[in-house]
This record gives sequence, structure tokens and C-alpha cells, in this order.
Amino acid sequence: MESAGPSAKKMKLAPPNIHEAAPAPSEATGVKPPTSEIRSQEQPPEAEEDGGEELPDRLSDLPDGVLGEIISLLPTKDAARTQALASRWRHLWRAAPLNLDYRGLPKDEEGVLPGVILSAHEGPVHRLCLPVTLLRYGADVVEGWLRYPALDNLQELEFYLPRRVYSVPMPHVVLSATSSIFRFSSTLRVATISKCHLSDDTVETLRFPQLRKLAILDVKISEVSLHRIIATGCPGLECLLLRTISGAFRLRINSPTLRSIGVRSFIRELIIEDAPSLKRLLHLQMYMEMQISVISAPKLETLGSITDWCSNNSRLVFGSTVIQELRIDNLTTVVGTVKVLAIHMLNFNLDMLIGLMRCFPCLEKLYMKSIRGKKSLAS
Repeated sequence: MESAGPSAKKMKLAPPNIHEAAPAPSEATGVKPPTSEIRSQEQPPEAEEDGGEELPDRLSDLPDGVLGEIISLLPTKDAARTQALASRWRHLWRAAPLNLDYRGLPKDEEGVLPGVILSAHEGPVHRLCLPVTLLRYGADVVEGWLRYPALDNLQELEFYLPRRVYSVPMPHVVLSATSSIFRFSSTLRVATISKCHLSDDTVETLRFPQLRKLAILDVKISEVSLHRIIATGCPGLECLLLRTISGAFRLRINSPTLRSIGVRSFIRELIIEDAPSLKRLLHLQMYMEMQISVISAPKLETLGSITDWCSNNSRLVFGSTVIQELRIDNLTTVVGTVKVLAIHMLNFNLDMLIGLMRCFPCLEKLYMKSIRGKKSLAS
């Protein structure tokens, strides 16, 4: 067989459809066509997959009740936007349970948006979250909002403190026994009370049997009233947060239901007398002096933070065992239930750390921070 010449090596077989389709302009001339022309020659992915038909909207086929629950879980702004999704959704937002959080709303210089939304919404409101700064427009205005029928079954009420409020003096609002807040006593499960004054007469009539979580922030209240809220005013309370409380310097805890306590306040002495359900005890600000005594908390699992700061007047007592400056004085009682411990050290000291762990023999996680030495997290 004779070998092919050099010209034969350059020959290529023509494609079978050479007479059916012309080559693309870029192949024939070497010049690329405009981008728009290339796109027009391409088929959209949808056309290749399902013949150009739109995918079915399965979400909109769900019952109104299910869609309403989905909408209620969204932030206020996003929930309102669901009206633009499809005609099927347009009526749902007005009738769905409302989660009205002021933090998700556009800038409101006049403080009128909550009232506008409440008056326009036809469904129930399950959560109402407002900044305490709205009270500058007048407590009577906010009181008017709280009387809207849509709030009849309110489950969560929060008057929160914006960050800028901490540096701006603001008078405490006096809450009386006739306040509209107390009309939610049979339904409220979560509450945050901020920047107010709770008198003894008001607290004496306070009853929230369904309340499970309570945060008291920058509130004037006496020791007697604070104890009454925990012991009798909220008999089902499970989580308690106290921050910047004035008027109460000593607190005794006697509660069969409390599971978590967080304190960041000027309370100087905290005594856990009888808390059979307590699992978390958190001291949230290190430089505040506090003496904590745990008499009975058989389920306590998480403890922190304990520190060697303010050592002269801060200590932690379990039975007859005293922990001061992160050192154990007379180890007679070990805490076998604590599994998670957080500590702050001014200077890292390994011997001190090992000695402290003798009091917590069942420890599983240790969170540690040293200010002047190395910082670490151990588990």
C-alpha cells in the first residue's frame, strides 16, 4: 500500500450534516458575532428540561393555615413582601399571625409605624417587639397600641433597649396596675421589661401564670417585689435574666421551675436556696462584685463565669466550700453535677486551675479566658 502524501494527512472527514447546516460565523470568518446573537441561538435551560413550561408552584398549593404559619415566622418586613410572590399569597399576610418586630422596619422618625401596621392587620399578633424609646412619644400612645384587639392573644412582648440608649439619659416609665401590659396575663409566655419603675403596689397585683421567660433590664424595683415576681407572680417561670437592676441588692431564689438564671446587675448577694430544676447559673459581668451561695440546686450543670477579679468581696459558696480568687478554701463539698464551667483569670495560673477543678470532678467542658496571659478555650 502506498503511503499518503503530506496533503492527505491534513484532510479531515466532513461531518455527515455538512450540507444541512452552515458553519457558525466565528468558524467561517474568525470574527465573533455579537453576544446578543449568540444568546439568541441558545435555548434556555427551562426549554431543554421541560419544553419551556414553568415549574409548578408547589408551595402555593399548601393550605392557608400552613402558609400563614410560614409567614408568621418571618421578620415583619419580609412577611409583608410575600404579597408580591403570587396572587395566591396576597390576602395571606393580612390574616396570618403577625410577628411585629420594630427592628426590621424602615426608619420611622415619627414613631407611627407600629400603630399603622396594627390598625391595618386583620389577623392576630403573636409577638410584639418595640424599642423603649417609643415611649418618648407618650406612654398613652403605646398604651393605645396595646389595646388593639389583634393583641388579645399576645404570646411575646418585648420592650428592648437600643444600643444608643445606654449613653443617653432617659427617665424610667412608671408602670401602674392599670397598665395595658397586664391584660396579657393569661397568654404571655415571653416578656422583656425595660427602663421602667415597678412599685410594690403594682407588683402585688401582677400575675402571669403562663410566663416562661422573663428579662428585666434597667428597672427600678425593691427586693421584696423582685422576690414576689419570681416566687408567686410568675409561678411557671423557667428562664430569668436580670440586668442593671436598681433598688434590689439581695436576691433569694426559691423556685421549683427555674431552669436558667443570668445576672448582670448590681445585686451584691445571690442565694440559691431551693431550685430543684436549675441547670444554668450565669454571672454575666466580671467586674461586678457578687457573693453567690448555692444551698440546693441538685441539677446544676452549667456555671460561669467565676473570676479572680474583685476578689475581696466576690465569692462562690457550695455548702461549706468557699471559692474566692479562684482558690478553694476548705474543700468539704464537691459539685458532681457541674459539667460546663467558664472562668476568667487576670493572670493565667495552671496550679490554680488544677486546684479549682478538684471541686468539679465531673467536668466535661472548661471555657477559660486570661486577660494578661495567653487566652485559651479548652473542652
